[in-house]
Amino acid sequence: MKLKITFCWLLVVIIVKNTECQNNNLPHTQGAIDYIEALKDTLVKLSENSDHAFFKMHCTSMVSVIDSKSSFTPRDSTFLENTYKAFTNQSDPSNAKELSTYLKRQRPFILSWVSPTDGAVSFSWLNPPKNWNPENEYPLYIQLHGLWSVASNSIEYLTYPFLGSASMDSSFEDGYLLSPWGRGNLWYQGISETDIWECIETLENIVQVDSARKYLSGHSMGGYGAWSIASKSPGTWAALGIHAGALGYNNSEMVNAGVAEVLKDVPTYFVCGTNDGLLQINQTAYHLLEDAGNPNLQFVTFVGGHDYLVENVENMYLWMRNFSNEDGSTVIKNNMGTAQPEFRIKCYPNPVTSTSKIEYSGTVNSRVNISIMDMDGRFVDEVSDAGRISGENSAIYDATALPAGIYLVHMKSDEGVADSKMVVVK
Repeated sequence: MKLKITFCWLLVVIIVKNTECQNNNLPHTQGAIDYIEALKDTLVKLSENSDHAFFKMHCTSMVSVIDSKSSFTPRDSTFLENTYKAFTNQSDPSNAKELSTYLKRQRPFILSWVSPTDGAVSFSWLNPPKNWNPENEYPLYIQLHGLWSVASNSIEYLTYPFLGSASMDSSFEDGYLLSPWGRGNLWYQGISETDIWECIETLENIVQVDSARKYLSGHSMGGYGAWSIASKSPGTWAALGIHAGALGYNNSEMVNAGVAEVLKDVPTYFVCGTNDGLLQINQTAYHLLEDAGNPNLQFVTFVGGHDYLVENVENMYLWMRNFSNEDGSTVIKNNMGTAQPEFRIKCYPNPVTSTSKIEYSGTVNSRVNISIMDMDGRFVDEVSDAGRISGENSAIYDATALPAGIYLVHMKSDEGVADSKMVVVK
């Protein structure tokens, strides 16, 4: 009998030990699961209790990104636990659950979307303009991150703005600032480039962006991404910022006279450290643009290496915002060549990856024809040839069959003609 009791006790010990080992192999601990659920519950309640559309969007976007993960590593769990604490830290004057923190641009909103390309959830940091009125139209600044361990993990990139001190940076304060995740460190190629365009489209669906004042910049890998993306959509950008761009990536095939010719009308600002190994390739790109006849160039150096300094970002921003891409916005003229502000046409999102909403207006009732033309004025497709245009009107155009490039959306009526550029990207 004693032997049987001892055997049973040993069996219980073995079962308990095996259970402990299995629990230790779980993706995260029970305590971390509680913090994750607590964070999600906090965000849901904040959304339900807020009457501010963008704060509600911010909270639900964070939940969407968290829910898109099928499992969490211990590092994920730690980031989410600390984020929960950031949302419940009453002693922090820039508390993450306070709307004022975001309106003061101390921490960014999170803007998420489901990609129509592959169905994945992606997201961006979003800083609103200073003294923001959501009803007004503002410039748009895109800032692409460099090759960064934080960006290799969606949870770490999501939580990064909430785990440190509040931002005191005043750069890009006159417009919307998007800092997209870009699917990690994929050099803004393929789905990573698509991520940038989808990010812009998502924002333009909820706010008014000045189509003549869109700016693209990036550091290191982000500088390469800015150079690469702009080379495919030069008509979109009012100015370009290359901050120690890793332009030698992919055997420098993007730094050549052909690309410089494409970018010759895009004002471009370079900044690079004197001890940075990327200095020469950035100087080469600058001189190629100079040789192509680009009249609006700036090259700034500072004593240092591959450094990301706030003052360099600020100076780049202050230079870029001086430029406006009027050629990319609506051009209006009547039959006598006199400007008529009430007679206009525009499309958004722009650039467009799939469908675009074309908005047009006029002051008189007349039949209107809207066509898509190439940049040489050749007919490509018809959008509409009917209706009356007194007041505001709109039409949805499916651009999926168009090759990538720049087109004119051409409107003609008895009142006159108007053109607006539309950039199609793939």
